[in-house]
Amino acid sequence: MNRQRSTMLALVLAEVLVILVGAGRAQADGDRPIDRKPETTAETKPANKKTSSSDEPAPGSTSMCIDQEIADRLAVKRKRRGAVDRLFVKQHRHEITAGAGYYASDLLSGTYLAGGSYTYHMTDETAVEFAGWWTHANADIIRALEDKRGVVLTDTYARMIFAESLLNWSPVYGKLRLGGTIVHFDLHADIGVGVIDSKTSRGASGVLGFGIRLFMGQAVAFRVDARNRTFRQELLDERFLVNDSAVTASLSVFLPFRN
Repeated sequence: MNRQRSTMLALVLAEVLVILVGAGRAQADGDRPIDRKPETTAETKPANKKTSSSDEPAPGSTSMCIDQEIADRLAVKRKRRGAVDRLFVKQHRHEITAGAGYYASDLLSGTYLAGGSYTYHMTDETAVEFAGWWTHANADIIRALEDKRGVVLTDTYARMIFAESLLNWSPVYGKLRLGGTIVHFDLHADIGVGVIDSKTSRGASGVLGFGIRLFMGQAVAFRVDARNRTFRQELLDERFLVNDSAVTASLSVFLPFRN
């Protein structure tokens, strides 16, 4: 009997020990921390994530005023870098010119030249011009030819008339300081054809030239032109291909009188 009681007591103690051990394991499992996802902070936000509307400066804030001021300054700089309106507009205006200058001939001595022109400006860069110039054959060179050839020329003061049609191109427009005054100017190139009426030449000529206009006010300009004329000239029964040049100073009036 004592042996059976001891065996029963041992079994009961063993069951109690098993129950206590199971309860301890269950409590240990319940106290184990659960893995949690880390909270998203400003430092862990993805770089490519768009900023919410709450991050933008509120209307009327200091940052918005600064940004607008910078944008205005940039706009002013871009406008300064852009094209500036011309002070003197030539488009659709008529230019009437009168002037005189020096004429240099390949076969004859240098002499004076006088004439005028009419120019219609289709744009500020392009124009068509019709010009007429008058000069004469220098008497000194003719007398020298008479002495050398033993030939007497009846007219030692023969006139020469040039009628020309040209296309003008003005690619450059700017301004310069003359003393204390700012003067606007343009540079132009000329190309065209002409007809010569003289006793030594009656034919066509090719004309090339360039010049500058200095504008005064809105209706007047001072011009300086240099032109070369290529044509055939006959003198004392001989024919020559000559390149005569001339430099002229002229005064122009533009119609209408205002831009």
